[in-house]
Amino acid sequence: MQVCLAGQAVLAPGLADWPAARAVLLGRAPYVPGPAPDPSPTLLPAVERRRASASVRWALAVAQQALDGREADAVATVFASCGGDGMITHQICEALATPQGVVSPTRFHNSVHNAPAGYWSIAARSQAASTSLSGFDGSFAIGLLEAAAQAAVEQRSVLLVAYDLPYPAPMHALWPAAQPFAAALLLDPPGAGPTAFRLTLERGAARGATWPAAIPAEFRSNPAAQALPLLAACLRAGPTGLQLPYDAVSHLAIEVPQ
Repeated sequence: MQVCLAGQAVLAPGLADWPAARAVLLGRAPYVPGPAPDPSPTLLPAVERRRASASVRWALAVAQQALDGREADAVATVFASCGGDGMITHQICEALATPQGVVSPTRFHNSVHNAPAGYWSIAARSQAASTSLSGFDGSFAIGLLEAAAQAAVEQRSVLLVAYDLPYPAPMHALWPAAQPFAAALLLDPPGAGPTAFRLTLERGAARGATWPAAIPAEFRSNPAAQALPLLAACLRAGPTGLQLPYDAVSHLAIEVPQ
């Protein structure tokens, strides 16, 4: 199965956008640590932006950046996250532990796994198909395969949005992602663009991709950051291949036939 990469976006501490990430991945600039960004996606109406959680704002910020001039309502979407919104879950647990046990309606509707997809449909006024999924450490690869399959089979553009923010304590001990990260990839059907890659789901020992040397290893604990090895491969001259973790017994094999 082959698809074309038509647009991309990255958001992380020290990687404010795709141009910054591209320069680091190409070795043209060093990685410089920075505070976690606080994105405010302009595509989202002001009222909804105030209601949105941090995870929603991160997801929509990269989604908006990756559109590359496309109309937001013209693309299908796949949202992939391992942990969903840990801060909202933490706040709801704290509320339930009080004598009153009252949960904020806004926090409740932000707690569902497809909350970013819902906000996106409002912001983009989109009725296009949208899928929200989770696959633990393989969430990015699973989302990538789903988005690529839709683009190839349905011959349409699909926007993959992968995001994960660290959990607060005490849940952080159970899922210790060290850094927040979000990325978006705009995929087109085969032959629609110059940057293409082939994907094959292979059974066997699960293997991780070679990590980009310029990116601190602490990002590896964030499943969404598995986008970085793929983006680094797409920037290299000449053909290259990599494998992304999919599940305990499988990996997603990717070939970039440049």
